[in-house]
Amino acid sequence: MRAILVAGLRSFLRDRPGMVLTLVLPPLVYLLFAAIFGAGARGEIDLAVVLHDGARTVQSRVIEEGLAEQLGGRLRLTVDPSAAEQMVTDGRADAGVLLESSGGDAPRIIIIRAPGRETAGAALSGQVQHLAEIAAGETAPTRGRMSARTVGPPGDAQAVYYAGAVSVMFVFFAAMHGAMAGLDDRRSGLQARLALAAGGLRPVIGGRAALLTVTGVIQTVFVFAVAYPSLPALSPLQVAGWLVTAVLAAASAAGLALAIISLCRSRGQAQPLSTFIVLLLAAIGGSMAPRFLMPEVFRQIGWATPHAWAIEAYQTLLWRGVVDHVVLGAWVFLASVAFSGWLAALAVEARRPLP
Repeated sequence: MRAILVAGLRSFLRDRPGMVLTLVLPPLVYLLFAAIFGAGARGEIDLAVVLHDGARTVQSRVIEEGLAEQLGGRLRLTVDPSAAEQMVTDGRADAGVLLESSGGDAPRIIIIRAPGRETAGAALSGQVQHLAEIAAGETAPTRGRMSARTVGPPGDAQAVYYAGAVSVMFVFFAAMHGAMAGLDDRRSGLQARLALAAGGLRPVIGGRAALLTVTGVIQTVFVFAVAYPSLPALSPLQVAGWLVTAVLAAASAAGLALAIISLCRSRGQAQPLSTFIVLLLAAIGGSMAPRFLMPEVFRQIGWATPHAWAIEAYQTLLWRGVVDHVVLGAWVFLASVAFSGWLAALAVEARRPLP
């Protein structure tokens, strides 16, 4: 028993990449998760807010100036209340404020929120109430004059968000796991024989990418099938757009998985590395918590992940019912990741000597 333990420890210490992946990545994941989700847990949410001041009084200006000081560039002003509601519905703003005339200097305050973003509305309500108290010079002047309004289509917005978020996360998990079969094929010499029979590595890597893509689409279908009763009524165009997004998201997962696994020499390296990457992408991309709960810097970094683009595309298609620049941008990004990953995997595998 002692000999086995000593031999195992020596093997562990000799495997420098494996040792780094085992000992360094877990605390790194902790630090990243604490930075990403810690602010939301403390109530420090970097909200994007739209404001319409229809009251035009001294107190309404104090509220506007206070929000501008607190939010900076994340506060947008509009002269049209319907435009403010549309921005919240479209997701261009996390929440909104309408300041309407009440017949006196103190405005009537309406907090605009979208379904599934009640947390954003509650956080903004607290900020606005504090500013209204300062403006009025009272301790509780907003009772009876502050209300909330939910805008957006009927249905469960959270179901749309989490169906997309969960499906993307597990599509990437499955793709990483499925791509590891290439390690066994490489070590056994099967990959070399398949390449000779097929006339090169392109059909081999392409076949793996196709298999992983089909598997990912099937996973996505099952997730959305469970969520379907909570989704809004869908038109044929929305269903078609959803299918394109599902295929491209699965293809991007396949391409990235093949590229990452091609860099590994063993499952001992591939498993912790792929798990770390999947968790990191899921956390930053919004698969583990809504992106509006993240600090602004991580929200911006999230646009470098396929998860953020896929989730936004699903929300835009299924919840808002439009095919706009967000959806088209997501399709381009996901397709680029898929193709780039496939090319990278092909290039790395082609440089390896035959066993």
